[in-house]
Amino acid sequence: MRIAILSRNSKLHSIRRLRYEADQLDMECQIIDPLACQLVIRGKESQVVLKNRPLPVFDALLPRIGASITDYGLCVVRHFEMQKIPTLNGSRAIAESRDKMRSLQVLTEAGLLVPATVLTRNTQSLKTAVEAVQGLPVVLKILRGTQGVGVMLVHSPISLGSVLDTLRTLDQDVIIQQFIVEGAGRDYRAFVVGDRVVAAMVRTAPPGEFRSNIHRGGSAQVVKLSKKFEQTAVRAAKILGLQIAGVDLMESHEGPLVIEVNSSPGFEGIEKATGINVAQSIMKQMKAMIRKRR
Repeated sequence: MRIAILSRNSKLHSIRRLRYEADQLDMECQIIDPLACQLVIRGKESQVVLKNRPLPVFDALLPRIGASITDYGLCVVRHFEMQKIPTLNGSRAIAESRDKMRSLQVLTEAGLLVPATVLTRNTQSLKTAVEAVQGLPVVLKILRGTQGVGVMLVHSPISLGSVLDTLRTLDQDVIIQQFIVEGAGRDYRAFVVGDRVVAAMVRTAPPGEFRSNIHRGGSAQVVKLSKKFEQTAVRAAKILGLQIAGVDLMESHEGPLVIEVNSSPGFEGIEKATGINVAQSIMKQMKAMIRKRR
């Protein structure tokens, strides 16, 4: 079996782990920088060219597309899809999950609970927006932020207007979101592979911080999710069309809230916290997908 992983950095922990587990399963693995790819369309033919040579047809593709190259990366994934190569997380699923507002729209339409959210460019109607998300304080998120970057907690109307005006000058669309008091400073990351949660951890924010992301200094511990939380995580990934997903959940009085769904989740932290071989689960999912296709 010959597989390809799209990644800008072959030395990342997650990529090294995936390559190792692919070797253990006798899968030939090539790491491809999506920005180094040239996409060729000629008549009914399409090719992905790397270093002046067309790439071979792979048995499967695993995209690991960073937020900074989303648009170009998605074009590369789509080109592989045009060649009928099975993809573990397709271009459409990645695009929908990467846009925070779009993903919340899709999840809400399917009946999952998400925090009350407002997308607006009208800074003259902030009072209405704040009332819609249950009042101050509110959480602000840029639409394509990752690892807690671009997430802010705002306590006053003046600060809210000022931050929105600043981000607007930077051409950043922002969502205003409900601050979940009962879940503040703690959330759950469920790592979904296929139709099950293979690992889960509870993340706790450091003192003085409300973001629990490990990249923001949060701590992580292994946790056994309730059946309801597991079902919610798997359903969220399935609704967005993702076979691999990091689903962030939070406790609320109404039940598990889906905060975010990541289509290219890192797993160094969750492997360390849980001792579970997440990379192996991903590679086994790829192998099963290839066999099913054959």
